[in-house]
Amino acid sequence: MTNDPIVEPAADPIVEPAAAGSAKLPSAHLGWAIAVAALGFLPLGLVAIIQALRTTAALRAGDLVSARKRSRSANRWIIGTAVVAVLVDLVILGALFLLGAFAS
Repeated sequence: MTNDPIVEPAADPIVEPAAAGSAKLPSAHLGWAIAVAALGFLPLGLVAIIQALRTTAALRAGDLVSARKRSRSANRWIIGTAVVAVLVDLVILGALFLLGAFAS
């Protein structure tokens, strides 16, 4: 018998969050990004989806600093997309109202 040390595989931070340290893993916000893209304003929603996917890629690579940065970016794009979607809807409703679409 030899006294070779047993080498354990590196912990995957996605599977084992405790291995990533005491800090909480950032969320990718992919569900919200898809929702605002589908129900809101598609061009900005696509950017939100891309940022969410980049967050997931950074998490899988173990780069928590980049993952947190991209998670915040995805969250900002989601909020911005939702705000733009509401404004565009209000402008369309206002234009329809002014054109008499709701007159009886």
